[in-house]
Amino acid sequence: MSQNFLYKFTGNPFVDAGIWAICEWSGRKKPEEVKIEDLQEITSDMVPIYLTSEWVKNLHSFFPNNAVTNPSVKNKNQRLLEYLKSLVSQIEPIDVLTSGNCVTCGRRNVEQIRTKTEIPLIGSGGMINYFPSGQPGADYCPACTFAVQFSPLVSYSCVKLLLLHSDSEKVMHYWADKAIKDIRRQISVNSYSGCYDEGYKNPVNALFHIIEDIILQYEENWITENPSINMYHFTNYIQGPDLDIYRVPTPVFRFLAFVKQMDQFSEWKKIVRKGYFHQDKIKEGDDYKNRGNSVYINLLKGNSIVKYFIDNKTRQVYGDWELLGYYLTEVRNMGGKRLDTLKKVGDSLSEYIKDTQNIKRLNQLEMASNFATFRNQLRLIEKDRIKLGDQDSIFTLEEFMEDLFPEGNMGWKETQDLLLFRIYENLHNWLVEKDTLKSELIFSEEGTELSEEN
Repeated sequence: MSQNFLYKFTGNPFVDAGIWAICEWSGRKKPEEVKIEDLQEITSDMVPIYLTSEWVKNLHSFFPNNAVTNPSVKNKNQRLLEYLKSLVSQIEPIDVLTSGNCVTCGRRNVEQIRTKTEIPLIGSGGMINYFPSGQPGADYCPACTFAVQFSPLVSYSCVKLLLLHSDSEKVMHYWADKAIKDIRRQISVNSYSGCYDEGYKNPVNALFHIIEDIILQYEENWITENPSINMYHFTNYIQGPDLDIYRVPTPVFRFLAFVKQMDQFSEWKKIVRKGYFHQDKIKEGDDYKNRGNSVYINLLKGNSIVKYFIDNKTRQVYGDWELLGYYLTEVRNMGGKRLDTLKKVGDSLSEYIKDTQNIKRLNQLEMASNFATFRNQLRLIEKDRIKLGDQDSIFTLEEFMEDLFPEGNMGWKETQDLLLFRIYENLHNWLVEKDTLKSELIFSEEGTELSEEN
């Protein structure tokens, strides 16, 4: 026997956001538990909040010319209450076998087409020129339309508005819970600030901040969660709707979860800090929130961030080989054989540099600016080792072709960074000692010269 329900998640970001808001406000664990009484309760609770000045500002980006945002509408409280109650009165329980022509839930039939006054980023009624293909609106049933009206409750203010959407119920539950708690705080202090706002103006930084906070604050086995996460950065103004979509690859989420599991978030933050644009101009605080960050951008684009794991000036690494290795295998999809070869070659180079005290050769590896030069330095090191009587080569021809430089000239720079990472990790203390001895020698020589002059 099928079970009747009012809601199930639909895959539509605005509808699902509203369903999450209803669930969190009413204390329901899943949408199938939502009752008509919950819809009536959130209606009566939210109408006065929506009418506050700060919430009205946010609602302009959601519902232009509705009962709240249209300045010509009188008795806004009554009009909004009547509209929401009318939607509730049309919602009937359905079951898993029910079907209909609603474009979001597919479970109820639609009698009235909806426009962007009620649903963000759809048609504009008679103003069809503002929507692709000249569509006047979209077929949303009363239940889905009602849910969308509460999507602002779990949205995030970031110049425009951010809407987080994920197939992970854990991610969405924790995010919706955080946003709803902020609204309850606004109510308790009788001071309304609109959608959840932490001062971020850069949407990519805000997205990673939200995800990292969820991973850090809530004890879950996040590595096995495997969520897809999309973020919609939008406005819904009448003549200027705007939308940017950011997709977080699932492997990137797993990598961030691994960072927490390894207790290396402090090291991860050092890596992220290296990615901020124009670091010399950044001050502490909000400047970091709003400055573009190439680490985050490259993670979204699928580009390498290996170079941010090292500091060539100080010959220092951030994290360790295990963290870097997880990034390479999980996010960069690097095979285990290649990773093992890189580690082995990095260890051999470290041993050679330390045993021969050949800092000059390390300098040359660091300064190589093209594939031919870097490859030649490896050749010269191999010649040195042969002269010293080493029997085993650092790498085989197969390893050179398949593991060190599988893309030849195209991917050599990442290989350089990886080998330097391993060298710095292995020799950090020794390199610091050598720099200290060098500084002491320079100081001693300068002191001798001064004595002779006197």
